[in-house]
Amino acid sequence: MNAGHPTLWLELLGAEVRYYSAAGVRTRSLQAGTGMPLIMLHGIGGHAEAFARNVVPLGRTFDARAIDYYGHGLTDTGTMPFSKDAFVTHLIDYMDAAGIERAHLIGESLGGWIAAWTAIDHPDRVGKLIYAVGAHLNVPIDDETKRKTQVGLNELRRLTQQFVAQPSRANVHERLKWLFHKPERDITEELIDLRWALYQQAAGKAGPESMIGQSEYDLTPENLARIPVPTLVLWTDHNPSQQLATAQKAMTYMRDAQWAVIEDSGHWPQWEHPEQFNALVTDYLTRASG
Repeated sequence: MNAGHPTLWLELLGAEVRYYSAAGVRTRSLQAGTGMPLIMLHGIGGHAEAFARNVVPLGRTFDARAIDYYGHGLTDTGTMPFSKDAFVTHLIDYMDAAGIERAHLIGESLGGWIAAWTAIDHPDRVGKLIYAVGAHLNVPIDDETKRKTQVGLNELRRLTQQFVAQPSRANVHERLKWLFHKPERDITEELIDLRWALYQQAAGKAGPESMIGQSEYDLTPENLARIPVPTLVLWTDHNPSQQLATAQKAMTYMRDAQWAVIEDSGHWPQWEHPEQFNALVTDYLTRASG
């Protein structure tokens, strides 16, 4: 694995680690900068360090925050079972606790689904939305695109179940490989160690794994049309689950959507190509709508 990457400590140099009581749920936030709040939401089973290469650079323009959302990382799990309502409620509670009236949202994978539903349910609290290789798209697609998507989701489910049945650092590594187009380039030993340590701390807690593949509250054409805020659909050319064609089809149902593709990337474009990701985000969020 590439030893040339800066450590997470250096990536986050200048950022704060803060904890907020989001309606009683202790919530971890990595944050830097001032200005319009920008909240970053990781994928299922993930943690705030998914955006370690983005918080400080984006903090030059925004009040940039990556959080561990409900039941993930070092954020607690409350009394609500994992569901759309639990994740959206927790995000709004976090914003209230941090004194944030309105924020831009970046959501990667499941985080994109959470961000989209937050915009639908609480349009007054969301500025712009960046839906990055997001989850739970359910739009009409051809059979081959559907097959490729299912292959990717089945592999994610298999790797997740493998780790749950046999928790180990090696199986953390196998699960991480699914995220990257070039694992040998982008996975660091430190990232494996971090995720393994976080999972060990979470041992015995209820996990969100059962949500993989669930269709309740999918982003159907009808629900995509309900997204009331300007949206950047940010995809990759090697996303292992939802295909480019699916995302392009989904855009046709949105009220105000733009498109960007980061090449040579899998499911973590914000980590695989952070300079391009940060530039796209900054340009989109600072550009006048319309």
